[in-house]
Amino acid sequence: MSYSCLELLNGKNCMYCKYRVASVVRGASLWVALLFYCCAANAAQYRFALLIPNDTPFWSRVALFAQSAAEDLNVELHVLDGDADRHLMLRQFERLLKERRKFDAIIFPNFLQTAETFIPLCESSPVICVLYNSGLEGEAAERLGSPKQRFEHWIAQLLPDDIGSATAVTVALIRDVRASAPGRRVNMIAVNGFAADGPAIAREKGLRTAVGLFDDVTLNQVVYTDWSAEDAESRTMGLLERFPDTNAIWSANYRTTVGVLAALEKYQRTPGRDVWVNSYDINPTSLRQVSEGALTITAGGHYVEGAWAVILAFDHLQGKPRPVATSVFHTPLLLANHRNAGKIIAVLKRLEDYPQTLRKVDFSRYSLALNPTISAYNFSLESVIEQMALTSN
Repeated sequence: MSYSCLELLNGKNCMYCKYRVASVVRGASLWVALLFYCCAANAAQYRFALLIPNDTPFWSRVALFAQSAAEDLNVELHVLDGDADRHLMLRQFERLLKERRKFDAIIFPNFLQTAETFIPLCESSPVICVLYNSGLEGEAAERLGSPKQRFEHWIAQLLPDDIGSATAVTVALIRDVRASAPGRRVNMIAVNGFAADGPAIAREKGLRTAVGLFDDVTLNQVVYTDWSAEDAESRTMGLLERFPDTNAIWSANYRTTVGVLAALEKYQRTPGRDVWVNSYDINPTSLRQVSEGALTITAGGHYVEGAWAVILAFDHLQGKPRPVATSVFHTPLLLANHRNAGKIIAVLKRLEDYPQTLRKVDFSRYSLALNPTISAYNFSLESVIEQMALTSN
C-alpha cells in the first residue's frame, strides 16, 4: 500500500492533510494514518520516497518520524508499505523509477536483501538513495562496498549502533547485580538471536566487550535462537538447569526477553530481585517492566532513523554531501532505565494517542544545511524525546 496525496483512492485525504485517511489503512498503520500534517505537496522543494517492509508498529513509527522531518524541511514524502512481500517491494521500486514526476531521493531498508538490487537501479536512473535500518551482508557487501565507494548516488547508510548499545546495556546489567550484593560474583548467561544475523553478531560483540571490562563477571554460555520467545524460553530453561547460580541474563531483543522471563517464572526466580535481565526495544511493555524493576534496562528507538534519512538526503541536495569516510552512520539507541523510563512512557503514550505531538519537534534544527554553525549531526532520539517532553505540558 502506498500513502500519498496523489495516490490514495476514493477521494480520501492522505496523511499529509487531514483526518480521514485512517479509514483506508489497517491495524498498526494508525501511527501513520493519524498524522494530519498539511504539507502543501505541490509546493514542496523536493520529492522523496520511503519504503517500509510492512505496517507493524515499528515500521509505522519509522514513517511517522520520516513524515515529521519531511514537513519541517518542505519535502513531499511518499511512503510505500511492502506488505512483508519482497517481490511487491521490488515492483514498487521499479514503479517509482518510472513515474513521470521524478523522485529526488529514495530511502529504503535492506529487507530480505532487496537493497543489493535497489542501489544499482538508483545509480543507473540516476537518483540518490539512503539505506537505513539494516545493511548489506556477505557477498553483496563485498560487491557493492560502502556508500559512494562504487555507487556515487548511494549517499549514506544509517544503521543502529548495536555494538555500542549492547555494551552499555551489559554494563548496566552487571552494575545492578553488583549493587544488589557488593562483592558478589556476576554469573551471566546470554540468549541471542540467529548466530549469522548482523544485529546478533554486533550485539554479542558489545556483550563481550562489556564483560571484558570486569574481573568479577563470568559469561558462562551464549545460546542462539530463532529470535522467538518460545525458543528463548526453552533454551533459557536449559541454561538455568546447567548454571543454577545465574544472577544475570543478557537478552538480544524483546521477544527473547519474553522467553527469558517465562523461563524464570517456571523456575520461581524473581527478575529484579535474585536475577537481573535486560530487554531490547522501546515499547510499552518493556518500558513498564523497566519502571517496575522487572528489567534493568532496555534499548531501542531506532525507528527515528526515518527522520535522519530524510535529513541526510535533504542536506545532500542542498549542497552538503558527505565525504566517503563519513557516509556510514551508527545511530545511538535510546537507553531506558528506572530513572528515565517514566518520562519516556509519558512522552510515547502521548505520541501514540496524539501523533500530531511530533509536530512540536523541529527536525530542521538537525540539518547541517540549515544550520551552518553546526559541524556534526546529533542523531539522537533522546534529544527528540526531550523536545516532546518540554512541549507536552
